[in-house]
Amino acid sequence: MADPTMLEQTAARLALLRDVADGKVFDDDDFTPRLHVDGEEPVDVRHGVWELERHGWIEQPSTTRLWEPTEFGQALLEEAGRA
Repeated sequence: MADPTMLEQTAARLALLRDVADGKVFDDDDFTPRLHVDGEEPVDVRHGVWELERHGWIEQPSTTRLWEPTEFGQALLEEAGRA
């Protein structure tokens, strides 16, 4: 795993991290991570998800297709003003 502190905390990365924390990002049947928003087509977010996973911000437990923040990712959200 890459050093989580080495990834810049951009607005886009923090927004994706918030969506993960809100349970909106999970793998579809083809195992592609997608952002699911009510009333809209799911959006492919694989590159962002894999980047956050590689740096230890999020993880996917082996028992579910849902992505979740790691302890480090949760701490980033709390620091950004949203727990």
